[in-house]
Amino acid sequence: MNSGMYAAVSGNLAAMRRLDVISNNLANANTAGFKKDKMSFEGLLAGAANPPAVPQGTTADPILQKENIYIDYSSGPISQTGNTLDLALDGDGFFAVTTPEGTAYTRQGNFHLSADGNLVTTDGYPVQGQGGGTIRIQGNRVEIDAKGVVSVDGTPSGTISMVDFDKPYNLTKTGSALFIPADQQSPRQNTTTQVLQGHLEGSNVESISEMVQMIETNRYFEACQRVIRGYDDMASKAANELGKL
Repeated sequence: MNSGMYAAVSGNLAAMRRLDVISNNLANANTAGFKKDKMSFEGLLAGAANPPAVPQGTTADPILQKENIYIDYSSGPISQTGNTLDLALDGDGFFAVTTPEGTAYTRQGNFHLSADGNLVTTDGYPVQGQGGGTIRIQGNRVEIDAKGVVSVDGTPSGTISMVDFDKPYNLTKTGSALFIPADQQSPRQNTTTQVLQGHLEGSNVESISEMVQMIETNRYFEACQRVIRGYDDMASKAANELGKL
């Protein structure tokens, strides 16, 4: 394959991957606690260290684009909802929740009560208290202070677990704004972040910015397509014209 065409094809593949990332961000623009993905590129020359996926041409080594997808952990906007069980974290850290696969971590604080009175996420996963137990709420007046202490009708009934990890974070998304450590590192209790009752942290996706990036990526994809068509036309003309000689 012509090295120039290979460079254009690699650009097309990178653009398609970036469109997938942008589309997923936009789909979760209204998901509480969602952290957007970002994508960066690194140009590489194919060779012995970076072999191409197709046989190399006899000219210059084809150019590859190595993509790097990472999570942007910046805080989303915090809004007041007035809902007693809506909680937001003012600072770094995560809530710990119990899933069928083990403990996961989230900043999505739109909690509610299960049928048996446990504080759970929108997916029904129990919110962990300090020590790993559940937070059980049976009563009418629920108050949660800045340290996560839950009081029901004036009686303390548990403390919500707030944890954090060493930075830079090395976490993996598991869906529904949940994260798990990628390297099995142990979390530590977070004593500096405050809980805001009646508030909710929104997604950190900026819709306008993502739409601009989508337009730019579409234009880049189309430019790569034009380059591929140009090389294809040249190859076709060369084969036809040379055949007449």
